Amino acid sequence: MKEIIDFFVQEKIAYEEIIPLKGDGSARKFFRVKTHVESFVLILPQEGHFGLKEARSYVLIGNFLKKAGVPVPKIFAYHEETGIILVEDLGDIRFQDLPPYERFELFPEVFEVLKRFSEISVCFPRTFVLETLFYDEKLMWEREALYFLDFFVKKYLRQKDTAALLPVFKMLWERCCKKLREDNLLHRDFQARNIMVKGGRIFLIDFQGLRLGPGAYDLASFLIDPYQGLSQGERNYWLKYFQRNFSQAPSEEEFMCFALFRNFQILGAFAKLNLLGKTWFATYIPHAVKTLKELLAFFPESKPLSEFLAKNFSS
Repeated sequence: MKEIIDFFVQEKIAYEEIIPLKGDGSARKFFRVKTHVESFVLILPQEGHFGLKEARSYVLIGNFLKKAGVPVPKIFAYHEETGIILVEDLGDIRFQDLPPYERFELFPEVFEVLKRFSEISVCFPRTFVLETLFYDEKLMWEREALYFLDFFVKKYLRQKDTAALLPVFKMLWERCCKKLREDNLLHRDFQARNIMVKGGRIFLIDFQGLRLGPGAYDLASFLIDPYQGLSQGERNYWLKYFQRNFSQAPSEEEFMCFALFRNFQILGAFAKLNLLGKTWFATYIPHAVKTLKELLAFFPESKPLSEFLAKNFSS
């Protein structure tokens, strides 16, 4: 807390109250800071070198997006030596919290953000990235396919023998790698808990992992998002809506490929977070598995994986 107080002394901000906010999957800490006229959100980085690097990327990318017309919170202050950031308070309403009819009304606005990502890709400063510059074959294999196998299959389902599944994942990976492009900005965690709603407008948060890759990935992330829980029919409707209204829309196969690998990532992450004691993430696993089964039906080569899920997971 001392470093937070020192931060406000340096910034000459007279605060009245500092309220801890509940975090999510992040290792960062968040606080609502109230003054006599307004409130802010203070972000305290996770410990270590990575935390400072993450804070730097957040600030650089946040300022870039703001100037480019993407709705993100305004950054008021940043101390590079501590990684502490002070940003606009967007309130407590996440996209996930809205009833379906209100969310659906805002879908076109969400899609405009994806369109803007496509338009500003060419001027994105490559040195701002936090981790890898590209969403590529290596990332798909190690941090999505193997992530799913390690944390969801082996640790969550407790099925240690995955040798029979590896050839299936290889076939799916090889097929979907053919659809890879590196010409679009990706948020890579474009989901309903990373979109805030304030004054009827949407604001994107947690954008520090921005990189380049296929535009279909963020669209897929949004439409298969377990926090929203869209039905297969609703996903298909909004995919077709996007295809009709946006010139850079992905084909059905592109969408299905990156929806599939995003779903692997989601289940791996939920299983890992559950094992780390954040058990509320397990609530969303049944819907994510249901979506995975629906996506696998598009890929004939995935039959052994579909049979494995049918045998080893019952919601």
